[in-house]
Amino acid sequence: MQAVQKLVTNCVQSFELYGFDFMFDSKGKAWLLEVNGGPSMTSNTKEDEKLKIGLIDDTMTVINLEGMYKL
Repeated sequence: MQAVQKLVTNCVQSFELYGFDFMFDSKGKAWLLEVNGGPSMTSNTKEDEKLKIGLIDDTMTVINLEGMYKL
């Protein structure tokens, strides 16, 4: 988050989704490659679809909207 802190806006009644791309080296150390504002939510595989539906479900829980929408 420190890498994009100046780009993140402080909105009272909204939020933004950021996509963080990491690569792991042979020792397991994570390296931040890029941060995407408004990452793609389309999926190409069943695994990707499951991941993104889980993300949406978790987001609804965090903003206290769980149960309002059934995915």
